[in-house]
Parts: sequence; structure tokens; C-alpha cells
Amino acid sequence: MQLMSKALGVTVLTVMTTIGLSTLALSTDRTVYDKPDIRSGKIIKGKVMNVDEKSSLSWVVSVKDQETGDVVVLHIDKSTTRREITLRPELGDYVIAQYNQQNNHAYAFLTNERVHN
Repeated sequence: MQLMSKALGVTVLTVMTTIGLSTLALSTDRTVYDKPDIRSGKIIKGKVMNVDEKSSLSWVVSVKDQETGDVVVLHIDKSTTRREITLRPELGDYVIAQYNQQNNHAYAFLTNERVHN
């Protein structure tokens, strides 16, 4: 009986830890969109087709919308919310971006994870 209660306790602890860690991992992405001062704008999901570097922290990036096939040219700079501010967008990256349709400035630009060697 004591062995069964220990096994049940370990199982419950494992499930609770897993739920807690997955919630923590998802919160990183959610903070980009849950900020109270987030601006309204269009969201695009797609693939980076072209990158033109203006400076070390400023780029003009062409993104092909996966739903419509349209290519949208976005401006990314130091005010754009990103996971890693110094990470340069690369050709072929899958991105989700929120941008202002009037001037195509990206408010948020999230890329798929890269493996660093």
C-alpha cells in the first residue's frame, strides 16, 4: 500500500511539473502579444524570401504569406519586438509578424528556433 501511494505521488508530481514547464515555455511567446501597449495591426505567417540589411539592427525583409502567397515587405528595427534582438533574419526562416499596414513597420517579428553550434 505504501509503495502504491509513493508511485501515485511521483506520478502526480511529474504531471504537475510537466504542466508548469510547458506553461513557462509558452509564456515567452505570449508576452510578445499580451503586452498591454501592443498596437493593432495585421498578422502575417510565412517564409522569409529576401533580407536587405540596413544596419546591424535594421532590416527590410520580404515575407511570403503562407495563406495568400502575397509577398509583404516589412521594416524591422530596434523597436520591433523579437526573441533575440541581435538575431538577423535569414532566408527561409518561418516567421509570424505583426505589422502596421500603412508603413509596413513590424511591431513584432518571431522566427522559428535555430540551432546554434
